Amino acid sequence: MKTFKNVSIQLLILSFLIVPIFVLAQPEPTTPPVTIPIDIPNPFNCGGATPCTLMTLITSILNNVVMPVAAVAVVIWIVWAGFTFLTAQGKPAEIEKAKGRLLWSLIGAGILLGAAGISSVVQNTIGALINTPTP
Repeated sequence: MKTFKNVSIQLLILSFLIVPIFVLAQPEPTTPPVTIPIDIPNPFNCGGATPCTLMTLITSILNNVVMPVAAVAVVIWIVWAGFTFLTAQGKPAEIEKAKGRLLWSLIGAGILLGAAGISSVVQNTIGALINTPTP
């Protein structure tokens, strides 16, 4: 049995040494490689009428990254609270945990909506102040 184990280990090591020789023995390709043009669009749209500013960056990150991720998290949290309600099976302690999860998920949704509203109001106010001519 020990001899079989030694032979199998030796064959395994030998195969690791011989296989790369056959793999690397392939001929060079005759056709040139295909070049794929890579075009990454600018997510901030700074080439148009909107100038690239810090406010544009912050607004873009909030609207394109943070808000969608947070909205999905709120939905998952509400579903988890509902699942906790279903699995509570009438136990008062478990029902209180589920109520707490639902409450905090709704508070999170309110914070998201409030943040979007406040961001819009601040952005419009700053835009109005910048565009207002001074007397």
